[in-house]
Amino acid sequence: MKLSPRVLFWVAALCVAACSAPVSTGAAGAGGATGQGGTAGSAAGAGGASALAGTLGTAGIGGGSGTAGHGAVGGTTGGAGTAGGAGTVGGATAAAGANGGGGTGEAGSGGRGGGGGGAAGSSVAGNGGARGGGGGSGGAGVDAGDASAADPRMAADVLDGFALLKPCFSTPGSCAGCTCDENPSNILNSGVAPENQHLSKQFGGDAGAVYNVKLRVVGVAERYWYAGGTLDSTSKVFYTGGLPTIHSAQAPNNNLGPGQGACKIHPPQTNGNYPIPFTVPPEVAPADGCYNGFNIFAMTVSLPKQSYFLNDTTDFDGVDRQPHAVYKTDYTVTISIAGQATIDFYVIDGDHHQVANTNMTVPNVKNTQIKQPYVGNFLELEVVDVALAPPR
Repeated sequence: MKLSPRVLFWVAALCVAACSAPVSTGAAGAGGATGQGGTAGSAAGAGGASALAGTLGTAGIGGGSGTAGHGAVGGTTGGAGTAGGAGTVGGATAAAGANGGGGTGEAGSGGRGGGGGGAAGSSVAGNGGARGGGGGSGGAGVDAGDASAADPRMAADVLDGFALLKPCFSTPGSCAGCTCDENPSNILNSGVAPENQHLSKQFGGDAGAVYNVKLRVVGVAERYWYAGGTLDSTSKVFYTGGLPTIHSAQAPNNNLGPGQGACKIHPPQTNGNYPIPFTVPPEVAPADGCYNGFNIFAMTVSLPKQSYFLNDTTDFDGVDRQPHAVYKTDYTVTISIAGQATIDFYVIDGDHHQVANTNMTVPNVKNTQIKQPYVGNFLELEVVDVALAPPR
């Protein structure tokens, strides 16, 4: 059947209208914005909102949310937006879909947040949705809130393994109570520690803090009488306050003068006219000025101001002083020391000889100069524990 020219004209026009609308694939949208890094993340960031669809085109799907940082791990990669569907034939120009919102997922400390959602289709109908934003990078930092305070034990490092050493300067006899010569030199760095010593240490820590320091005192040494202070009820060796003395309930010794019996040494001269090479502070010097020739081991703390003696005894030789002996020592005690305080140690003898140790040992000492059995006298300090004292 032949068609009239007028009909042929309208068929051609319809074909042109139906075939002229192009079908295009959407271009990639811009990535979602990177989320702000947070402190240690706990909750997952909210996902990006889906893009609004164009009038005819299908909108790009929003990027997935960044997962929360745990510790210092950043958000995961946001998912890409899917391409918008092509516009149908003959459709009018579609309005652009709105951009998908970026996820704001909290990152770990120093980390970045999750990637943003994909942008929606462009203003041309049927353009594809944008690709999702990149994932947040993992943070390497640590949240300041998680950082622990410095270990209080570090404040007492100068005391851990510190030893007061009194080596023999001659070969002792083999009897119990036999003596050996000490080094009468006044020079501490002479290679052999002298009989009279003053050593200082500076405590660490914060100047405004007070630390309760638990010390182990271990060694083999002579012992001494002290009075006017407080004897530790547990060790029965550690003595707080008071002064060295030649007097006791068993031996009053009230009639002794310098150079007599238990008052054999009278500073500032030791016997043989060797001067003590430092000023003995009043919290360590005997009130009566008499030393009996045994080793005094003293420790003073500048703040809180206090004096301590490490080797008390109440033993008696039956005449006028303590026994001619050395004792195995191993006890713990807790004292208070302020941050940055000065700690002074004094070892005072003065008659140029001491009771020697030839066979006693103590376990687990730290100082490498101590070879056991130590031929002489020694006391070592070891830090067992340190805790901040409660504020007053």
